[in-house]
Amino acid sequence: MSLRSNKNFKSVFALGLFTNIGDSLFFIVTMWYIANNSSISLYAGIAVFLFTLPETLLIFLGPFIDRLNPKIILIVSTSGQIIVHIIIVLLFLTGLVTIPILLISLLLSAFFSSITYPVEETILPQIVENDDLVKANSFFSVAYKLSDSLFDGIAGILLVVGTASLLYEINLLIFVLPLIMLKFLKFNLQTENPEKFNIKSYKKDLKEGLSFILHSKIKLMLIPLAFLNFFTAINIVALPYFANELSDSPATYGFLLGFSGAGSMLGAIIVNKIEKRLLPGKILAFGLLFNGLMWFFMIISTVPYLAYLFIFLANFCMGGYNIIFASLFQVMTPSNLLGRINTCVDSVITVAMPIGALLGGILIEILSLKIVMSLNAIALVITGIIYFSNKTVYNLKKIETINPVNTDGHLKATR
Repeated sequence: MSLRSNKNFKSVFALGLFTNIGDSLFFIVTMWYIANNSSISLYAGIAVFLFTLPETLLIFLGPFIDRLNPKIILIVSTSGQIIVHIIIVLLFLTGLVTIPILLISLLLSAFFSSITYPVEETILPQIVENDDLVKANSFFSVAYKLSDSLFDGIAGILLVVGTASLLYEINLLIFVLPLIMLKFLKFNLQTENPEKFNIKSYKKDLKEGLSFILHSKIKLMLIPLAFLNFFTAINIVALPYFANELSDSPATYGFLLGFSGAGSMLGAIIVNKIEKRLLPGKILAFGLLFNGLMWFFMIISTVPYLAYLFIFLANFCMGGYNIIFASLFQVMTPSNLLGRINTCVDSVITVAMPIGALLGGILIEILSLKIVMSLNAIALVITGIIYFSNKTVYNLKKIETINPVNTDGHLKATR
């Protein structure tokens, strides 16, 4: 069945798109509000810490995702987002909003979003063919980055002519749309674990997911990503302050994120063709190296337009290799372990981000902003060198030829 005629794919696609728009807007508006309404940069570090914390805990939700009806999980998470936004809007209208309240709201919103994405990733390989998996992931990534690019730019403009309160109200309406989309999702979870759920089976499932990661080649890709994301979190904290140094306009931060999203979108579009010509390991290694180089140029930019160009090019690389990562993890994982492995992967690669975020808030106070942001560029180059040097990763076969990893942890490629 083609993706165009796949109704379940369309439903999951639309649901994920609106969730991503709301998730991104919530983060950018909250970060902008904190950076411009508090002289304490540690608040920004705490914001990113809270925003990334739920993903590090996803590992404990994997067994639930594998066993429960995904539609029910999505209904609960989407409804939670709506409730959080209703509370924020009411607090802004009554003048009772404070930064600590926004931080708590950010944590709750991030928790509900962190549930949504692995559920979508678990459903996707079961509703599309392996040959279409890279394309399907590309569609998701392109849609996410297109929406990020468009709405981040719009958010920057609205912050010039409007208020943060207005954007939270718009976001509330956006989160109502995924709830509507769920009505059209007709999907029965395929599982090889039909036994009744209990604490004993939960522990068993959790152990299986962790054991699979630790004894498979997947860990060779995960460990460098965890290292990289520590510095990515520092960079996320620093970016709104970099925007303020670059220009006095509040739109600058939105446009930086907008061009970042546009670059990621284009990378996600083109990688589907690049993957037909280059092995995935080469895309990962060279994409990371070029990404780091472009970040260096972005950091030393003295005018917004140059910064927009280099952040676009940097994220062009990231958009491409993120698709490769997602597709590799999906094809290497047996279908009955998808929920556990997706959440394990998300937890492992984000485990260092909360600490990196807190450190970023502290480093901004004591070091030059350019030095702080250079740490991420250096980490990108180092990660690229690691993948280049690791021949197991660098020489990975074409994605469509890779079968799920055996229980002994070895990859099998179709002939």
